[in-house]
Amino acid sequence: MLKQASHGLVTQAYSGPIALRDKLAHLPHRKLNAEVLVASVERAAAEVLPLIQARIQALSNTSA
Repeated sequence: MLKQASHGLVTQAYSGPIALRDKLAHLPHRKLNAEVLVASVERAAAEVLPLIQARIQALSNTSA
């Protein structure tokens, strides 16, 4: 969904979360490093959440 929602504008910002999702979906769980997982989620929240919120706000402004 992140790839579809980005419309090519912020795909680079979403590349980390997309890669994380791919790893979680396809790697055996015993190979996951919990510390790296936590750091990745924290970074994604800090970097991607503002972009998602801005996109939602932009969509709200155009539909009103």
